[in-house]
Formats: sequence, C-alpha cells, structure tokens
Amino acid sequence: MNEVVVPFRAGTENPCSAGTALYGEILEFLYREAALLDDGRYSEWLGLFAEDIQYVMPVRTTQFRTRGAGFQDISFFDENINSLTTRVQRLQTNAAWAETPPSRTRHFVTNVLAQPAAQASEYAVTTNFMITRTRSDQDYQLFTGQREDTLRRLARGEYRIARRRILVDQTVITGTNLSILF
Repeated sequence: MNEVVVPFRAGTENPCSAGTALYGEILEFLYREAALLDDGRYSEWLGLFAEDIQYVMPVRTTQFRTRGAGFQDISFFDENINSLTTRVQRLQTNAAWAETPPSRTRHFVTNVLAQPAAQASEYAVTTNFMITRTRSDQDYQLFTGQREDTLRRLARGEYRIARRRILVDQTVITGTNLSILF
C-alpha cells in the first residue's frame, strides 16, 4: 500500500519545509521517538502509534534497474497495534529470549523530508536511518535504510504514527534476529 502524497511543485510553498515551525515539530517528534527506543521505554514508544497503524518491513531483493524497486510482496513483519502491543509486552518479560540480555541500540534519524499527505492533518515523512546494536558478547550489528511514515496530527497538537514502512538497505539481514524496533 503506497501513501498518496500531495505533489510538491517547485515554486510552491511546502508548509513543512526545513526551517518552518511544523518541520521543527516533526523533527522533535522523530528525535524523541528515537530516544524512547534507545532508552528501552517501549510502552511509551507504543503510545506514539495510531490505533490503525500499519508497521511493515518488506523483504528487499536485488533487481535489475529495469525491473523496479526491488521489494517483494512478502515482509519480515507486517504488524498492527495488537501485534506491536504483544511484541512490546513480551520485550518487558524474561520470556523474550532474543533480547535476554537486552540489546543496546542507538537510532540515528537523518535526511528528514516532510510534506502534506492526501488526508488533512497527515504528513508524509521520509527519513534515512541507521541503527547500531550490541548485545552480550555478540558481534556489533548495523541496520541502515529508509522509513516512510505517515504522521497524523491530533487536534491537541500531538502526533501519532499512522503508517511506517521500513526499507532496509540490506538484501540479506546479517543481524542475529529482528527483535529490535525500528
């Protein structure tokens, strides 16, 4: 499912261009989200999502340029609010074997581009990410890619993530598992 975005044309004003108050709000939201993940505050992180969230990471394949973007219709995960809630609750127990002991992560968010989406009070936000992960005595792991988010601004000025599509750069995930949150 691709997000419908209001086309941006050169010479027109984008209300969420860099330097605007709206862009600053979006950037602050993304930085605070990264801090919640790195601090292991997963319940608070979960509160940043809309009830109708779609949180998906499609499998990337190597394709010739003439064949398209290189993403399959299958995903490493395709989650909603219920499955994310279950995942977060499990991370907070001793039953999450893939995270015992817990990973130490650092989420870097950069190259933030935002523009109005088709729905009022929603914004299409594209970011590049780099996530570093260390855990126990295992090798250092690195994940890079792009996130395509739809942020929904609520009446009281708060934001919720209504959709997140995670496009990892790697065609082969070399991490020991995908138990961390993106």
